[in-house]
Amino acid sequence: MSFATADDGSPRRQRAGRDAPGAPVYARSGEAPRALLARAGLAGEVPRPVIVVSGGAGDLEGSQLAVARAMLGPGVAAAASRTGAAVVDGGTDSGVMGLIGDERARNPAAIDVLLGVAPAGRVDSPAAGDESQPPLEPNHTHLVLADSDEWGGETPLLASLADALAHGAHVVMVVAGGGDGARQEVGEAIRRGWPLFVLEGTGGLADEIAARREGRGGNPQLRSELARGRVRAIGGTDPSDLAGPLAWELQDEPALKDAWVMFATYDRLAVRLRDTFERFQLAILVLGIVATTIALVHDAARADPLRNVLHWLAVAAPIFVSVLIALANQRASGKRWVLLRAAAEAVKSEIYRYRTATGVYARSVLDSGSTHVDAPQKLAERLAAIEGGLIQTDASGGPLTPYDGLLPPRMYGAEHGDDGLSALDPARYVEMRIADQIGYYAGRVHDLGRRRAVLQLVTLASGGVGALLAAAGAEIWIGATTALAGAALAHLGYLQADSSIVSCNQAAAQLAALQREFRAGGGATPAFETLVTRGESVLLTEVGGWVQQMTEALAQQQADQTKAVERAARARTQ
Repeated sequence: MSFATADDGSPRRQRAGRDAPGAPVYARSGEAPRALLARAGLAGEVPRPVIVVSGGAGDLEGSQLAVARAMLGPGVAAAASRTGAAVVDGGTDSGVMGLIGDERARNPAAIDVLLGVAPAGRVDSPAAGDESQPPLEPNHTHLVLADSDEWGGETPLLASLADALAHGAHVVMVVAGGGDGARQEVGEAIRRGWPLFVLEGTGGLADEIAARREGRGGNPQLRSELARGRVRAIGGTDPSDLAGPLAWELQDEPALKDAWVMFATYDRLAVRLRDTFERFQLAILVLGIVATTIALVHDAARADPLRNVLHWLAVAAPIFVSVLIALANQRASGKRWVLLRAAAEAVKSEIYRYRTATGVYARSVLDSGSTHVDAPQKLAERLAAIEGGLIQTDASGGPLTPYDGLLPPRMYGAEHGDDGLSALDPARYVEMRIADQIGYYAGRVHDLGRRRAVLQLVTLASGGVGALLAAAGAEIWIGATTALAGAALAHLGYLQADSSIVSCNQAAAQLAALQREFRAGGGATPAFETLVTRGESVLLTEVGGWVQQMTEALAQQQADQTKAVERAARARTQ
């Protein structure tokens, strides 16, 4: 470790069992933050992203300490390692500062700069020699003492140094526990526009902020401050849940972030339209069965009052079915869902090609002007082409409301702690893209197989019940079982279960073969470019086949429903 020497030349204070820090630098009145950083030996360390850690000093204990210990150090270290961020905190050997220092001791390469800022009059500094005061944490790489005798007196200096160290790069703050001192630091962060990440379950200010973000209270001043800031609460004990969002905020990748927003927008809309479409289809099928049953009951009824009621129900039910079919066709939820899903997968493929720097994003590829390819510009062009193609289709027939949730979307890469922006090496690509898709296909095949089995069982059972009714002389009710079987077959046709299961299994088998080939080669075979090209080709081919199958199935379904409406209309006029 390298530390700046103190102005007074004080020797290092040795502490048993741990490396002692170098003597801290004392801030001078009116000194510019960058000049102070230069005296501390950090002049050559800017610009770089910065993570400011704030929170409990001596008030973390029990389960709160366990959560902070599991999340804070490993999460901050992982984010710093991915982004090259420096870490700034209060510098004392207690609470969150002690946890961060311990993490650096375990993994110094991840946190290569750990700057502590504390009030000179409240710590056991070399100049003070007052062992009754809290000691400085010994694993910090740099220490600066503010000219103050009060806790909180160092807050303006800490914030100024963090901004100066970033020198235009991104700064974020992580809060675990905390009291009045942390509250001042949070206020400073909000005023400077830093995003806040609070660790739920660590008590104190962090839990108060998390509760307020969920509408569960908070004092008026805190509510007012948080209304102006960007706050994200992180729960659980998996440090990757903190590392991923931190790394997202710290990295300056506007084109890639735009790609994730586009993907998340299309993905969310596709899911919503699929759900809407399936609800419409379920309602149409159920009402069709009900209409048939009502008509049969009407024919069998003998009492005039009951026949009169059933007559009007028998007339109304087909009308409702016709209205639902018309609404479904007018909204084109099925078509829009398929188109948006295809566009989302196309964007996702571009994201992974960009992150692996392969294909058109390869840094070694030269364009026609014999200059290196501008990968962000190329990504923007590809996204514009996807968007331009989409808006020429039925997908533009409804609102394309931009996604405004958490990024990257939780369901993608969540189990890998992915920040969505970091460059991917071959092993990471295989883990996050290939293995993840194999798992997805396995789940989809299981779901489709289960639904297919249920629908086939309904069809067979309906036929069996119809045969029993015929044998019992109740032929009039066979129409109900026929309608139920027809509805099950219609839904089975829409699912395209057989062809979808085959295509998913084929794609999964090809990806699994690619995965085995990669592992057999010790991560060196095939070449990265070939690995990504083959992987993305398999995925896009499967999506293309699915789009064609679904487009044909939806067209056939619409034609069948239109004919059914026409038959019902003719029946009403007879």
